[in-house]
Amino acid sequence: MKNNRDFPLRTAGVAAVIAVLLLVLSILGNVRISGYLKASMEESIHHVESEIASKEVQESIEESKMEETAVHEISLTYTEEQLLNLLEGKMHANDLEGAARVLNENDTAFQDLFFGKLADETCLYSSPVDAQGADPHTGGVMKDEADGHGLVFQRAGTIFYGDFKDGKPSGQCVALQAITLDEGVRYDYSVGTWTDGVMDGAGECGYDYYEGVTGDGAKKTVKKGNFADDLMEGEISYTSVNGDGESTSWTMTVENGVIVPDARWISDTSDDGTPVFRLMADTDDVHAYVVEADAMEEVRWKNMIEWGE
Repeated sequence: MKNNRDFPLRTAGVAAVIAVLLLVLSILGNVRISGYLKASMEESIHHVESEIASKEVQESIEESKMEETAVHEISLTYTEEQLLNLLEGKMHANDLEGAARVLNENDTAFQDLFFGKLADETCLYSSPVDAQGADPHTGGVMKDEADGHGLVFQRAGTIFYGDFKDGKPSGQCVALQAITLDEGVRYDYSVGTWTDGVMDGAGECGYDYYEGVTGDGAKKTVKKGNFADDLMEGEISYTSVNGDGESTSWTMTVENGVIVPDARWISDTSDDGTPVFRLMADTDDVHAYVVEADAMEEVRWKNMIEWGE
């Protein structure tokens, strides 16, 4: 990288040369010299002046590029830093419910941060808790570039935690979204291997109502298997847990996120006469996973929290 202090010195040197040439011209103006020599010297002065102007423009362009590509640290208040440390500490400990509670209970503060200082941009927060599980109350750094390991906000209530490269999740990463609905408070999540901003490899996704859902209602779901470009591929498992804690699981085959039915799928009709397909559970012979026939070709087995959405 060029030292900006060198340019004034070069400019001063060139200016001295011009001054000498002008002095020579003034002296020669009092003596008889050829018109060619005088024109040649004037042309030299003009050339030197042009060189200075050109270098000034080039230096300005280079300084602008350096400014555009520079990584800037974003100043945080003590309260903002403590909230981010608390949130990152929960994610570091894989306490997704705890992280969701932090997001939901401080939604106004995170909205102010996201739409204010972060300016709706991709910024990475990293604290010492990443390196060695240090005290999460120690200071961290927020930068306007997502490269390395840390915490990134996609929206005020949606975060990604893990490894980033070129501004996208790459490596092991967890996506978490905190949601408040009429039926309860929950979080959606996607965890696994990411490549260039998409899930690509082993992983899982689902949701968990940590408040509100009771009885037979679906409190928690888990979709587990392999992903390619955010779509599930091959043999996968699906588990549903109701409000009473009863768990039911199915295995099935999918291709590009679409169910590939085998002999276990039963063609049937619902009580209202709608054509459906049923897949009995692996865990019992009572529960069935039911899909309307028209929906069998829908892309429903995919990453629940896509990067950039």
